[in-house]
Amino acid sequence: MTIAELIRLYRQQRNLSQTELASKSGVNLKSLSRYELGTSIPPANILKDLADAMGVSADALLGEEAVIKDKELFKKFEIIQQMDEETKKIITNFLDLTIRDFKAKQAYS
Repeated sequence: MTIAELIRLYRQQRNLSQTELASKSGVNLKSLSRYELGTSIPPANILKDLADAMGVSADALLGEEAVIKDKELFKKFEIIQQMDEETKKIITNFLDLTIRDFKAKQAYS
C-alpha cells in the first residue's frame, strides 16, 4: 500500500474526518488532502505528527507494519493489546489453533 492509502486507512479506522485529523495533528487540511490523494508526500516531521495523532508508528504509515483492513477485527486487536500477558497468551493459542485448522482445510480442498 502507498503512504496515501495508509494515511487514509488508519484515519478511517479511527473514525476521524480529514478535518479532525488535521486539527489533532496540526497539519494543514489542504496538505492532508494532498497526502491522502497521493499528489504530495508528507515530509518526515509531518508523517510523524500524523502517526502520533492516529496512535500508530511512522513505520506503519511507511508500510513497514502489518495492516488490518477489517475495522471490527482491528478494534478487537486493540483491546487485546491492553490485556494482561496470561490472557493474551490464551487468545494467541486459540488463534494459532484456528489458523492451523483453516490452513489444513485449504490444503485439502
